[in-house]
Amino acid sequence: CRLFSKKEDTMQDLFSNALSSLVSKHIKLSPSRRETLTWLAFLMIQQGTICLWRLAAYVKTDAHTASVRRRFYRFFQFEKLEVGLIARVIIDVLHLSDKPFVLAMDRTNWDFGTTPINILMISVMFKGVGIPLIWTLLPGAGNSHTDARTGLLDQLFKTYPDLKIASLTGDREFIGDAWMRYLDSHKIPFILRLRENQHVVREGFATLTIAHIARNLQRGKSMILKGSCRLGQHVADTSPRVRLVILRLKTGELLALACSGRPRQALDRYRCRWTIETLFGNLKTKGFNLEDTHITNAEKLSTLLCVLALSVALAVKTGAGMAKLKPIPLKKHGRKAWSVFALGLCTLRKMISTARPDHAIIFLKQLISPKLPTNSLKYIPF
Repeated sequence: CRLFSKKEDTMQDLFSNALSSLVSKHIKLSPSRRETLTWLAFLMIQQGTICLWRLAAYVKTDAHTASVRRRFYRFFQFEKLEVGLIARVIIDVLHLSDKPFVLAMDRTNWDFGTTPINILMISVMFKGVGIPLIWTLLPGAGNSHTDARTGLLDQLFKTYPDLKIASLTGDREFIGDAWMRYLDSHKIPFILRLRENQHVVREGFATLTIAHIARNLQRGKSMILKGSCRLGQHVADTSPRVRLVILRLKTGELLALACSGRPRQALDRYRCRWTIETLFGNLKTKGFNLEDTHITNAEKLSTLLCVLALSVALAVKTGAGMAKLKPIPLKKHGRKAWSVFALGLCTLRKMISTARPDHAIIFLKQLISPKLPTNSLKYIPF
């Protein structure tokens, strides 16, 4: 793949060449299909939509728009991108392979007409932002099952046999003896939220619900239950042992966490779970409007998520580089004026519309390298 381009090449060509050199290291695609993939990533970043019908009109090519549309449709019809291979591309561009992964698991779902779309996803944290790493499309509406969760992690371990996981966080859906035994057997540290009506079994104590145990806990205060415990009203001796941390939120609601490691770190580490919530927002209304897709076929939708995952990773890495160059200002309430993802997306769009070709080449070389594209962003008038 050619990264350095001729003077007459468009920004689309520069981006396509750079991204092709990254993708080709991990995924075997024909030159035409690889070009289509890079076009889609470029256009989704530029236009903020996944509508193939609209994107086709923005491709800088001599081909008719109808021809480009057919090319896009054929890509999703015949090209089934492997999620594990896209994970390799993402880990490569973010340079995370030699670091323990901070993972979060969650679901997002919506209905397209009468068809439920239900995505179970694991994200990896990079610079405080969640990046899509691996996912599966569930066959119907409703919660995930243990087999779907373990299948995702099995696929991740197959992709990275020597993978080290610093922590895995999950909401109240992701509990159960079989699930926690799997995590224990694979030495995956976990922090999982529990429902207030969850029964807890402790030696020397009556079996009580979390709500009863924390009935006297004041707002803003937390407690760590002494010793390990088991979850459930009638549990076997083989049920996994966990440590329990309970916080009474300012709203009065209880935040109860079951963890396999040090309980004093559980509350801080659980905050990482919020990154996957913001990730879903980035995929949807804050970034690419994923819910606008008319694709309902699971394999085609997974391929679309592959393109989006790559686009999110590039935007976040760009945003992290720009934030290092020019720190994001704080508003009066103490929160950042915009997210790293939003900053990266705006920076990429500014680069696409204004950067000189020689400056763009320098930036793109850094973007697909292990380093943050900080120095090259000095040329972007943002």
